[in-house]
Amino acid sequence: MSVVLQHESTEYLYFGVTGEPPSSGAEVALLSGGARPTSGDWKPAVVVGDSGHALWADAVASGVKGDYYVALLVGSFGGNVVAPPQGDYQPWLRLTDTTEQPVRIAPVALEIA
Repeated sequence: MSVVLQHESTEYLYFGVTGEPPSSGAEVALLSGGARPTSGDWKPAVVVGDSGHALWADAVASGVKGDYYVALLVGSFGGNVVAPPQGDYQPWLRLTDTTEQPVRIAPVALEIA
């Protein structure tokens, strides 16, 4: 699956995840193809854990599938810090729980056009 965001836009990018939501949060790294994330690449993301969350309806409408969602606000509006330049990106997810911290390559390609 590929997602295209216009570089003038600021909006949430959603990732569907299976299993139980992490207890300590999630982070996303947006990297050029073939690169692996380092500590400075990770940006805080929002865990959308159930239908009571304000972003749940938007996450479901995005078309991604999962038991819960991770959302990352992408774009520079309002001083948002995740505003990559135009290009192609591979998103990575890092989920932090009490004893585990799995890192996954997201099954989504991102293009900032």
